[in-house]
Amino acid sequence: MTYPISQKNDLNRGAQLVISFPEAELDKKALYTLQEEFPSFLVPFRHRCVDGRMECTYQLGNRTKLRYRFGQREPREYVRFWEQILQPLSDCADWFLTPLSFVTDVEHLYVDKEDAVSYLYVPAVQPWGGREALLQMVTELSRCNPVTDPKLENQVLRSIMEGFQPQNFLNILRAYRTATEPEPPAPQSRADVYPPAAPESVEPVVQAAPAPEHRPQPAQHADDIVIRLGGPKEKKREEKPSKGWSLFKGKKQQEAAQKGGSRKKEKRGQERQIHLGAEVPEVLQTPPMAAEKRWEVREDLESEVTQLQEEQLGPYLRLVGNAALPREIPVTVRSGQPFTIGRFDVTVGHRQSDFEFDKHTRAVSRRHAAIEAGPEGYVISDLASSAGTFVNGERLTPNVPRLLRRGDRVSFGNGGADYVWEA
Repeated sequence: MTYPISQKNDLNRGAQLVISFPEAELDKKALYTLQEEFPSFLVPFRHRCVDGRMECTYQLGNRTKLRYRFGQREPREYVRFWEQILQPLSDCADWFLTPLSFVTDVEHLYVDKEDAVSYLYVPAVQPWGGREALLQMVTELSRCNPVTDPKLENQVLRSIMEGFQPQNFLNILRAYRTATEPEPPAPQSRADVYPPAAPESVEPVVQAAPAPEHRPQPAQHADDIVIRLGGPKEKKREEKPSKGWSLFKGKKQQEAAQKGGSRKKEKRGQERQIHLGAEVPEVLQTPPMAAEKRWEVREDLESEVTQLQEEQLGPYLRLVGNAALPREIPVTVRSGQPFTIGRFDVTVGHRQSDFEFDKHTRAVSRRHAAIEAGPEGYVISDLASSAGTFVNGERLTPNVPRLLRRGDRVSFGNGGADYVWEA
């Protein structure tokens, strides 16, 4: 049976979820076991009885919704992702729990900073959703989280369609991982680890090369003919001593240069006068516009340009903080999918958010915030970031959406990533 899930906020404890069901349907054995030892794959909760109903309050803490991390994965990450999802359904029997009492709604699957998946568990005798809800969860996760290897993806889809069994599904994934993992290197022998020492080599005696023989050159006489292969040597041009520094070497040359320069200036001026004095076509001869009219036209053009930019960009965040950061963050929200904002992580090596700041950006977490379309407009949620997300100076409670209005100031941390919401 599906019980309603409500949300409430505590300033000290953060976001909380509440599930209420009749006290008569309480699974006491499962509840007592959880009180003795609580598994890491469940979200912690407190329980109390109010007017004949059992009320369970779940504390999310630093966990965020799993759907904020949906996306395409490499085969190794894909196998690990499904192990995080399905392994708790197999291990829960050690705590006398049943997989059908897990809340399998994709909207309420959570993950911590170590990528470990956490479920909400309803300690009731009646199953929360049943087998159909479990199959719907697996189908939705396979659709929103494709893999780069089409062969592995076909195996997953075939396993879901032919009757889903969590343990069989895990066996298929592990068999694929075993088949694709490289073979370990062969063990090395003692000879490879400790090779025999090489025999001592005797350095050969290097004999010095004999000095070249000195052959006496024949003496040259006055009557001998000397042939120069490089041709006759050119005589250096003798420079006449100058009478003093001058740009030109004579008075006549100076006067001629001055006359020539003045003629060029006169000719260039005549050409400019002819060009400027040419007749202007009637189409270009427009009367001067009044100052008020010019301002009206300018305002109309600016409004048209602004409207065109908004239509092309859609909603976006405009920088008002540190000038070294991106000037704009275009927000593209697809139906049912959030737009995530974070910081690039060099250890992962690939994009984890829809928009990522530079790896050196201060106070911005790897997964910081998410913007999505709500019934009343766009909302922003903080993803349990370290430095927090602020709207108009107010820090957001993690996992609690906040409605965005045009002109709201949004700050990602306290390191200068300050923007204004334009929508």
